[in-house]
Amino acid sequence: SQGTPILLVNPSGATHDDVLALAREVHERGAEVLLISDDARTLALAQTPLPLPTAPEWLSPITAIVPGQIFALHLALAKGLNPDVPRGLHKVTMTT
Repeated sequence: SQGTPILLVNPSGATHDDVLALAREVHERGAEVLLISDDARTLALAQTPLPLPTAPEWLSPITAIVPGQIFALHLALAKGLNPDVPRGLHKVTMTT
């Protein structure tokens, strides 16, 4: 809907065109689009483009994950949340 923030990760590769179509659709609906991509056509749809370096397809998931993690970290901090204690995470340590 209008103004809803959407974060899309869309490096070049097999699923690129499908995610690009989704980016166009949410952009047309008025969403606030944040895009992580190495493709200029894709980044042009974003209000907040987050460019990736060009990498082979097999490596692109790794290059796309790091900006997403940095974004999540800063979003948590901006909201006053502790990124090391996310809601719903339960750590169990067992020693024998």
